[in-house]
Amino acid sequence: MNQTLLGVLFFVVIAEIAMMTPTDIGEKKASADQEPISSTAASTFKQGVQQRMQGVHVVESKSESKEWELWADHAVGFKTEGDLALSQVKANFFANDGISFLVTGDTGQVETATKNMVINGQVVTTSSNGYVFHTNTVQYNSHDRVLSSPAKVEVSGPKDSLGGHMFIRGDSMRAELNKGVVTISQAVEAKKRVRKNEDMIIHSDQAQVYGKGHEVRFLGAVKINMHGMQINGPDALFHYKNGTDIPDSVQLTGGVKVKDVNKWATSQRLNINLAKNEFIFDGQPRVVQDNDEVRGDRIVFLDGGKKVQVQNAKVRVSQDTIKQKGKNYESTHD
Repeated sequence: MNQTLLGVLFFVVIAEIAMMTPTDIGEKKASADQEPISSTAASTFKQGVQQRMQGVHVVESKSESKEWELWADHAVGFKTEGDLALSQVKANFFANDGISFLVTGDTGQVETATKNMVINGQVVTTSSNGYVFHTNTVQYNSHDRVLSSPAKVEVSGPKDSLGGHMFIRGDSMRAELNKGVVTISQAVEAKKRVRKNEDMIIHSDQAQVYGKGHEVRFLGAVKINMHGMQINGPDALFHYKNGTDIPDSVQLTGGVKVKDVNKWATSQRLNINLAKNEFIFDGQPRVVQDNDEVRGDRIVFLDGGKKVQVQNAKVRVSQDTIKQKGKNYESTHD
């Protein structure tokens, strides 16, 4: 009789575990208007524990493609809602074009009905191209395919051949998996080594980190400081040549102003060639120094601004001023 009773109990336990297999979760459809799980809800203990498990591994699919894969040291299932409370969590979220985001944290929760998830406590998100995002909480919305965090976030890019990396800090994070883009928002600060012993400091409203390559774009009230120059504009893209880990140029668009101790310049576009230390102004460029002004089709600061080259120049400056300031203005005509 004892053997019969143990057999019944064993069957019940196996049946309860089977109720929480990946296949069962995958069969439940997400609600389009379901809100993502709040971090508060994730930390609240719910009544009606149905099953405690160790060494949990769950794979979730959508439209015959893998959506996310989850591992946890411990899990607790709940009778009333079918949710899972997790500890020591690791989850891999799959985006388009082979991009993925691996998220780890101390605790987590999965809503099996919606496939939404939240991960809390020392959360680290690592993109497949080597960017690492540190924050306290990450929420996943399955319907929108978005990873987000309302908490402060710090980002470290992959280490480059100069021994540095792109560092970004902001007040929130949003990763759109369908686009493969992570946006850092509010009070964004960044630093990037662009040459040996020279860092570029960036402030902006937003920073966008792309899931492929190393490109990073800064948007909204962008301010860049480098070797005595302050550069302002609404849009700055750090561009990398294929196969390199150091940006070769920074491209600014939408109206740019550059200022150093002696002069200032404006144009619609600016391309900073980091390798040559050149600043190329296009789109109604002009340079103003004291009361003197130079306009042209294109203006180039050579050697970090020590020389100014003007294409098809219209100069309102005297030779005496040029000699007195020790500047060399060269006018070129194509």
